[in-house]
Formats: sequence, C-alpha cells, structure tokens
Amino acid sequence: MMNDAIVIIAAMPGELKPLVRSWAALESVNGVDGWQHPAGPIMAFAGGMGAAAATRAFARATQVCQPLTMLSVGWAGALREEIAPGSVIKASMVRDLNTGEMYAAEGSGGLLLTSSRVASREEKHRLAGTYDGSVAVDMEAATLARLALANGLGFRAIKAVSDSLEEELPDMNPFITAQGKFATARFVAHVATKPRYWSALSQFGKQASLAANNLCNAIADEIGIERPR
Repeated sequence: MMNDAIVIIAAMPGELKPLVRSWAALESVNGVDGWQHPAGPIMAFAGGMGAAAATRAFARATQVCQPLTMLSVGWAGALREEIAPGSVIKASMVRDLNTGEMYAAEGSGGLLLTSSRVASREEKHRLAGTYDGSVAVDMEAATLARLALANGLGFRAIKAVSDSLEEELPDMNPFITAQGKFATARFVAHVATKPRYWSALSQFGKQASLAANNLCNAIADEIGIERPR
C-alpha cells in the first residue's frame, strides 16, 4: 500500500483523460477505474456520478493507498452568467443540498453546491437565486468533503464548467445508472429523434472537452506535477 498519497477523485474517466493518459492503469474494482502517477504518490479514481459512486471511489482509494489529501474534481454547471464553459473553479466552501451541511475547501473560488441530480437550466437559476455566493453545482464534492473530514484529510474541490447558466440540454438524469454510470447508448438513441437538441449537444461536447483539458492543467498545477501534453 502506498502511504501518504494525494488522491484525486472524479466521476467520469473523461474528466481525467488528459491527466492520466501516461499513468499506470489499475484494475477496475466495483465500477471504479484508477490510475497511478508514474513518478510519485499520486492516485486518481473515477467511480461514477453521485454520492454512492463517490463513496465507492473513496473506498477503492483506501484499498490501494493511505490518502493524505483529497481532490474532488470534474465537470460542473455554472451558476453565474459570467462563468463561461471551460472556466476552472477552486471552491472555498461546499454545501450539500440534501442535508444543508457546509464544508470548507482549500480554495478561494466561492461556494460549490452538491446536488443529487444533474441540474437543468431552471434548477440552476433557482439555485443561483437561493444560495448567495454560489458559483457552480456538481454531484459528488459534498460526499467527498464529508469523507475527507471524517478521515482527517486535506480537501480541495476543483471543478471545470461544462455548461453555462443558460445552457438548455435534454434531461440526463434518466440515463444515470444505479452504479452512477452514464448510459450513453440509450441517451444517443433518445436524442436521435429530437433534432432540437442536436446543436446544443454538439456544443456541449466541445465545452466538456475544453473543460477537461483546463481541469487537468489546473490539477497538475495544484499538485505540482508536469501539465499533460
């Protein structure tokens, strides 16, 4: 077991792809993919969307290393008009929308909200109007912040914006499996007959790719390793 490791946890492998391209892949266990940095005690995991998946990812991390600090990373939806897709946010606080619990994070970028669902345009507007200082919404950070606190770990939440406040996309929640995975084939079949979404989804794909690249550069800078090539 690797001692005193930096642990990076995302929901989707695509969020980490630019960062871990040259890292050693670990065996996938219980739906959690993992990677180990080639030159130091740094591990990355992607376990799926939502609280249960984040918990599984953390459990997998503790099987292979002794975490010292944890980074919750990935895509998020913007809650301010001026926050454009591709922007990177290093949250200062995380709020669990289910419980109301608040957690400190080692950043200065404002309040990150954690929801149990992918937030629609209407929901993002509601959240922005309800929670002063909120900048973005994700689905895992509060769970990971709670686990970090319970285990005495340092905690950072670094998110990259994949969709703006005004973005209107089809409801993705029915396509998230019980394991927190995204059922891409079912989703594609669903939107194939809904041309009104095609342009927005194409744009969203480009934004998600930009966000992943910017996110992985920010992670590399944060933990002091070379940026991905």
